[in-house]
Amino acid sequence: MNKSEKLVKHRLHPVSMLYFMVTVVKESFSFIWLFPLIVLYVHQHISEQISPFTIGIVSVVVLLMLFLIVVFLRWRSFTYEIHEQAIYIESGLFVTKKRWVTTDHIQSIDSTVRVYDHFFSTRTLTIELAGGEESSITLSCISSEEEKRIRGVLGAQAGDKPADPFGESVIRLSKNDLILHSLLSPRFGAVFTLLSVGFFKYLDVTEETDRNLLIHYLSSWFGANWIILTLVILLFLSFAISLLTTFTSDYDFTLHKNDKGELEITQGLFEKKKRTIAQDRIQALWIIERPLPRLLGYVSIEAVVIRNGHDKETHKNITLLPFVQKETALSMLEPLTGYQMDSHLHRLTKKAKFAYMGIPFILGCLLSIPVWLYVPGLYHYAAPLIPLGLFFLGWMEYRKIGWNQSENFLTLQYGKVTRKTALIKRGRVQWASLRQTSLQAKKHLASVRVAVASGKMKVSMGLRHIPLAEAERIYRYTLKPKRGETNITSVDQSASREAN
Repeated sequence: MNKSEKLVKHRLHPVSMLYFMVTVVKESFSFIWLFPLIVLYVHQHISEQISPFTIGIVSVVVLLMLFLIVVFLRWRSFTYEIHEQAIYIESGLFVTKKRWVTTDHIQSIDSTVRVYDHFFSTRTLTIELAGGEESSITLSCISSEEEKRIRGVLGAQAGDKPADPFGESVIRLSKNDLILHSLLSPRFGAVFTLLSVGFFKYLDVTEETDRNLLIHYLSSWFGANWIILTLVILLFLSFAISLLTTFTSDYDFTLHKNDKGELEITQGLFEKKKRTIAQDRIQALWIIERPLPRLLGYVSIEAVVIRNGHDKETHKNITLLPFVQKETALSMLEPLTGYQMDSHLHRLTKKAKFAYMGIPFILGCLLSIPVWLYVPGLYHYAAPLIPLGLFFLGWMEYRKIGWNQSENFLTLQYGKVTRKTALIKRGRVQWASLRQTSLQAKKHLASVRVAVASGKMKVSMGLRHIPLAEAERIYRYTLKPKRGETNITSVDQSASREAN
């Protein structure tokens, strides 16, 4: 590629106007409410000469024409030039924005093949940069050859094949895993609950004749057990919806490490997504064990990653593995991410039992009194379940708490119904707090909380009512030594009571 080819101004594929159309719609939400007011004003002044129907039709046509003109101008004003290890981009309708994208400011280059991209053999490239409010650039509907050329100019991996041809550093979810994931995911339970509540709510609000007619048809089809068979149909329909959404998002899910040591994630059925994550961007890992998958030995792994995009979607954690056997995940964790999980964890002492189980039980008893006195009908008999339920949740949380602090990693385990294990590298902690109440001081207990950065937001996690010596040890671990010091050997008493 010679110099003259590099300095040619390139435009996106015309189908990318669909992307600009969505962008213009989002931006117009702040002032689109003015349009009905203008139409109403016009209607009040010239409604005698022109019919309201004509005014409405003309107004809608004018609005659509303006909308399409703005979309076309936005598409035409977006151009880019390819230089040596950089891309120059111009955009903007009334104010021209000029941006240089160089290799030293790039955090990741992700690609997405949307539904309409399949018809035009195009894809969308998202370049995420470090810092700034507008720290991501989207090149919509470019060809695969153009993607490879841009990745090559910016020094990114262009190939789609895994770096390890023997599969030693590759994890791929099979179709059986996706089916089991659909059945055990919270999405399945949520869909089934929604359908069941909607069905019985329909029976409750409809008139008696319509309700009896529906029950007559169901009983004629399914017999005396129509209620059970109807619930079975709702279960099957919920599983079908959960299966469809799971396959749509996680079909052909593959995680591998490329030649540059970055993690590459590909997934999707209709929209094929490819993400790139550098290891130095990972701030922490979460190993999530939900109740049903945990019984079968399956977990999911999420990564807290530095993301600077202005979109709300960029604040979410990135799922490294949505559904995988725990043994496989732990064996591949260090080769892929460099993180290690220590199997030996310190547990809470008996001194913390009252805080986790006794206090919730007492509060539940107090709450059950007005429920027993003022809730009408047979529902007030559910009052004894309140303290028992809170006691059981506190007991489960007490059993799940654990921690371990090695030289390079901090492991925190917590949760009530779902068990979460956080793995944090030393030096990734942004701040730490150590707190102790008067009740904790009598039992030599304390609470500690740490936070890691994730773009504009911070993700925090902590443990309550652990031994004071362990809390101080974790707090010291997170502190950075001052210049000229190699270690911190003590923390003053005021800091051990409350430090930030």
